[in-house]
Amino acid sequence: MQKRRRYLLGLEPMFEGGWLHKGRRANRWNVEKELIGVALLGDVTIDLTNVMSWPPEVEIHAYALGRDVDVIVPEGTHVELDGRAHNDHLNDTAASMPMASAVHSVRITGHTLLGDVTTHVCATRA
Repeated sequence: MQKRRRYLLGLEPMFEGGWLHKGRRANRWNVEKELIGVALLGDVTIDLTNVMSWPPEVEIHAYALGRDVDVIVPEGTHVELDGRAHNDHLNDTAASMPMASAVHSVRITGHTLLGDVTTHVCATRA
């Protein structure tokens, strides 16, 4: 069985919010088991608070090459952040939630060069 994955690219000056794309991108979505975020010329925000469905465990590969990758998780989510950071740019601000009592689990592998990989906790939207 093939693993479902989604690529999220931060190419803002030309694509996401710039010349070629003026539309709204933040909608409800179905989360794949594996997400890959690459922030090169623009920021990438992975918002898991406004989703239709998601698997019990999500694996995120975050590459902050020139800008930032922010991961926003709902309350009650177990977050693990590890990886290779240049000058301590991996920031886990999510409250520690034990795996046994967590509703979902998010495992983030972050790689930074000039940007940051950061996690935040936010209340689930209706």
